[in-house]
Amino acid sequence: MKKIIIIILSIAFIPILNSCSDFDKLNVSPNDVNEVDPNFLLTTNTYNFASTYSEFGYWGSRIPSLLQYYQVGDGYKSEEFNALYWTPGQSSPWGSIYSNLIDVQAMADLSVEQENVFTEAVALVYQAGLIDLATKIYGDVPFSETNQLEEGIVFPKYDQQKEIYETLLVNLKTAKNMIEAIPGSEVPVLEGYDLLYNGDKDKWVKFVNSLRIRMCLLLNNKRNELSIDLDAEFQDAAQNVFTSTDDNAVLDYIGNSSATSFRGGPFRTSALTYARRMGLGFLNSLRDQNDPRLYRWLRPVEKKWDMDIAEATTIQYTDPLGQTFPVEVLPYPSGYDDLDTSLYVGLPVGSQASWTAYNAGPQATSVEPKTTPFNSRLSEIYFQNANQYVGMNIITYSEVEFILAEAAAIGAFGASDAEGHYKKAIEASMDEWGIYGDYVGGFDFEEFYSQEEIDLSQATNEHERIMTQKYVSMFFRPEPWFDWRRTGYPDFVPPVDGAQPAIPIRYHYDTPTPPDPQNVEKYNEAVERLEKSEFVQVPTNDDTRSRMWLLQGTNLPY
Repeated sequence: MKKIIIIILSIAFIPILNSCSDFDKLNVSPNDVNEVDPNFLLTTNTYNFASTYSEFGYWGSRIPSLLQYYQVGDGYKSEEFNALYWTPGQSSPWGSIYSNLIDVQAMADLSVEQENVFTEAVALVYQAGLIDLATKIYGDVPFSETNQLEEGIVFPKYDQQKEIYETLLVNLKTAKNMIEAIPGSEVPVLEGYDLLYNGDKDKWVKFVNSLRIRMCLLLNNKRNELSIDLDAEFQDAAQNVFTSTDDNAVLDYIGNSSATSFRGGPFRTSALTYARRMGLGFLNSLRDQNDPRLYRWLRPVEKKWDMDIAEATTIQYTDPLGQTFPVEVLPYPSGYDDLDTSLYVGLPVGSQASWTAYNAGPQATSVEPKTTPFNSRLSEIYFQNANQYVGMNIITYSEVEFILAEAAAIGAFGASDAEGHYKKAIEASMDEWGIYGDYVGGFDFEEFYSQEEIDLSQATNEHERIMTQKYVSMFFRPEPWFDWRRTGYPDFVPPVDGAQPAIPIRYHYDTPTPPDPQNVEKYNEAVERLEKSEFVQVPTNDDTRSRMWLLQGTNLPY
């Protein structure tokens, strides 16, 4: 089991650790490692992968505010989250990604040693998922030389993104083939240890294939530079992908402790904060399209201005999903002409200042920053330890249908029937958010779809329509950032207080730690392979508006 100990030592030298004490914690050999079953590591790695991926889309990350799903209302970190002033090391998932890869490699080595084909295949999948996330965020990243201290590699190189993806596609196909070759309809896993699919082999194959078509579409703009047949990869995988919401790769929160609860719930938050409020543009698009998911994601204001009353009153408002809220209705104050009288009010996008006073009129000086009642706060589902609608999403049936719809719309991979897949994608999203079951009087999807803003046949630009609706459907998930970078859709308005009229397209690398010359040299090699856009105003290429290989030569998103 020496290899597993070497893994921990080797990975420690890329920018994960910040102190000698951190290194000491990792440089410990588990005395009973020979007794470990890879099934035990399967649960840990499933949670780590699902949590790391989904958290990048929730509000511990910069991405949901970049995507304008929400804005910070109380001014705390508003320069980072609203105006998108990003500095190296801030809110970076580098450490968690590479820390999780240690456990994945340990599971892989144990699986090979114990001839457990299933967990060996899953290790390939989780490694591919984590490295895919890392390289999409930063660009070139350590991959092929990590975990090789035994071979004398102390400081792993930053692999080129092209080579990373060629390897990941091969590894995912290998994992799929390994799982398919397991006899029977179930994979050999201890009861209760497969947190995603409880041993269902077909669902595992669908999961891996769904990740493959996502990756192929990501690479479509760079297909001519790849040594792999992207069409063949996509077509092979697309034969058996998700076909219903029952296939979704989502890990639910249990909510019985801090470790098993959503970050917004009381177990993980000492004082509930309502500082995050939906972006006004996103809210308006939902409202304009009569989108019922608005009511799942947002609650009405607690205090509403009204031009038609003379005295304050309290009403009980019931939304289309049957949820009832008390709303204090106030006479519209004199001397103001720009207050929003809607039941649902969002925050304008891109301000460095506090939005505490927004829409408060004469009460602006008396509202508490995090609980201001004059603009809508997120639904209560985001402030509970666990809720059926808030999970650790990796990939869903809705996303798969959007991928197939986009591929058909742009004439890629031999895909067809863009509208059929597009409709299924939106229907699946409505199902995932419980719209069919809760909509008062029943939800008429065909009536919703027939709107000019939704119906694909009425779109002047099918690609843009598909990507816009995919963006809406993937609320609080990170993929729309990667989609926007490669397509330019939706057409986001840059922050009004931003340093540049351009939204970031990557994260800064974490500072090489330790600052050994060899380590710094390999970091510098990766930085040199980045390409500055016209919005970079610093000497280094390591800027949030520099292009990684995925974007070089595409003229996207700018």
